[in-house]
Amino acid sequence: MRYRFFCFSNGFWLVLIVVGVSLLSGCRTTRYVPDGEQMLARTMIHSPIRDISMLEMKSYLRQRENVKILGFWKAHLGIYNLSGADTSKWVNKVLRRIGEEPVLYDEVLTRMSRDQLQRLMHSKGFFTALVTDTVIPTGKKKVKVVYTIHPSRRYRIDQMGYRVDDDSMRAYVLADTSRSLLRRGRPFDAALHDEERDRITSRLRNQGYYAFNKDYISFSVDSALGRYAVVDSLILSCPLPDGASNPNGTHRRYYYRNVYYIISETPQRALLEGGFQGFDTLSYEGNVFLFEKNIEVHPTVLISSSYLSPGERFNAFYADRTQMLLSGLAYFRYVDIRYKDVTTPDDENGWLDCYIQMVPARKQVFSVEVEGTNSSGNLGAGGNLRYQHRNLWRGAEVLDVGFRMSQERQFVRNTTDVFNTSEYGVEVGLEVPKFWLPFEFEGFRKRFTPKTNIQAVYSYQHRPDYTRTIANLRYGYNWRSSRYVTHTFNPAEFNLVWLPYVNDDFWKYISGTFLRYSYEDHFILNSSYAFQFNNQSRTRQTEYWFARINMEGAGNFLRSLVSLWEKPDENGHYRVMDIQFSQYVKGDVDVRYHHAINRANTFAYRLFAGVGYPYGNTKVLPFEKRYFSGGANSLRAWPVRGVGPGTFVDTVSAFYNQTADIKLELNAEYRFKMFWVLEGALFADAGNIWGIRSDASLPGGLFEFDEFYKEIAIGVGAGIRLDFNYFLFRMDAGVKARDPIQPVGKRWVLANQPFGWNDLTFNFAIGYPF
Repeated sequence: MRYRFFCFSNGFWLVLIVVGVSLLSGCRTTRYVPDGEQMLARTMIHSPIRDISMLEMKSYLRQRENVKILGFWKAHLGIYNLSGADTSKWVNKVLRRIGEEPVLYDEVLTRMSRDQLQRLMHSKGFFTALVTDTVIPTGKKKVKVVYTIHPSRRYRIDQMGYRVDDDSMRAYVLADTSRSLLRRGRPFDAALHDEERDRITSRLRNQGYYAFNKDYISFSVDSALGRYAVVDSLILSCPLPDGASNPNGTHRRYYYRNVYYIISETPQRALLEGGFQGFDTLSYEGNVFLFEKNIEVHPTVLISSSYLSPGERFNAFYADRTQMLLSGLAYFRYVDIRYKDVTTPDDENGWLDCYIQMVPARKQVFSVEVEGTNSSGNLGAGGNLRYQHRNLWRGAEVLDVGFRMSQERQFVRNTTDVFNTSEYGVEVGLEVPKFWLPFEFEGFRKRFTPKTNIQAVYSYQHRPDYTRTIANLRYGYNWRSSRYVTHTFNPAEFNLVWLPYVNDDFWKYISGTFLRYSYEDHFILNSSYAFQFNNQSRTRQTEYWFARINMEGAGNFLRSLVSLWEKPDENGHYRVMDIQFSQYVKGDVDVRYHHAINRANTFAYRLFAGVGYPYGNTKVLPFEKRYFSGGANSLRAWPVRGVGPGTFVDTVSAFYNQTADIKLELNAEYRFKMFWVLEGALFADAGNIWGIRSDASLPGGLFEFDEFYKEIAIGVGAGIRLDFNYFLFRMDAGVKARDPIQPVGKRWVLANQPFGWNDLTFNFAIGYPF
């Protein structure tokens, strides 16, 4: 513990010195403001309009003050001000590069910002709104700019008309007006008009109009009606007679003439050289497959992942879907779809040659991973050896074999003794890019991207108090029903837990409690389903949601079956091969929300709620299915399994091992970028675990509706992160703010006892906690 704290404290004090100096330098924020210039200290917008968010309005400003963190601290400016005037010195170069130079007030940019805000008001239907700006001195060489919006009454759509010059398109446009974003009574909004152009363009491209783009759609808006109302008209024009249209002068609908699948390390070579020399050519169901030497994948795998076929009409949605399906095959590391317009001027319909270019990944991969672990001060090391084959039977099947070994030196609570634990495991997994079922769903592969997963895992765990082996076999499916939604269904999962050795002292301690059920031989035959929503994208976005709902049940079918020929034992439990099986239902919800205020400030929130109910053949949930709290990704002011259940206090056990049937947890974190790879964080965690059955709960650990909220544990703290892009190293320090094991009236420990370094809990981890 002393060594771990020493390492952390050295880094902590180093960061503290840099932060402190930059804070002091903030007192001289105008150090590098030239004479005759003024620093833009603050920008403000005063607006009585509630329909437009302040965040959107601020995005139209052409000049804003230096970035702040914690709402007031211009840390990046402070770092810049630490640099000296001699820019030839490397230290000054580094400080200026990782810092931010002062933003100087610019009259031209202020005027542009005012004009942009006024255009925004007009685009939102406030046609006569006025925006003014005021420059206010706030100190030596500092000014504040205040933009004031003087609104007018907002115009609304009174009538909506359509003029479609292309007869072939008119039916598609008019038949879809019920989904239009522009309707009578809605406020006028230029952004909605642009979204409507995108919506109609997408619909028409899905009907075969490959060459159509939203520039063919325009709007005519007439506000002469008065009454703060407008007449809105959508106009869809035809292309000029320059070869883009068919002989009738209207938009062409396109069809595929040829579809080429080019599987090669350099697929563009076939296009650049204008031929397919050096490729093995295969025709299958009208498609042409071009394989480079030593590359093998069965054409049926590609056909089942594609909507593109010769003679089929072009559909932009199906083209994007095909790209996603093919990219989802682990055998390919790059997929690109290109089109060549081969239409002649006399053709009424358009024709495309489609080239699907695919670059295979390495077929076989070996990897070795070595990691260090720190779980609440318990230091350890582990390693993984993995082998992966990404095209096992020429069908893009993925075979994954892994071996794991880890050792951990654990500190026994309340003593100076230590003991070692070890774990060895092997895992074999097979992923098949389709449903393995006795029957076949027509078109299911193309629509839902299904995969079949088979996994077998064996783990051997040795601790001084017990030795445990766990064998797991799972058969399941996962598929995507939309861009953001994934489903996972495991119809059968088998777990066998066998404990060949349990320490006599440990067994004596737990034999009189419900905990003994968790350390007896048992097996689980369960089914589970998980729903996951995640709208995070690789491109920068200001906010995103993640939600996962998991449900599972075990033992019902097995008990019904075994009860036909077996009789229960003296405890009323049924056994198979003299091993008790588990019976329970369980469900939990994990919801996360991330909101980026700007490039330097982000808020993240998480809610987790879960409950499991054992019944029938068991009184408690199996140990591996029980909930626990505390640790680097949970309540960071407590060690792993060091919270709860409820107000229970364990004064006997030598190590933390608190688990229960119910878990409720709330987490909030404010993250801010400081300099270079360094990030900071402030966080608050709250939650606890509880038992659900009175006959199997520890003292003070039973969940009660009128008491549970009084037993919430709360921890607060701060963290430092090193973001190296490819991985993030995290150090968090948490302190107990509210401890439910304390007497009533003294649970707010920060207010009732002096604070010392021993009250801090340090966590080291890779990646964000949520």
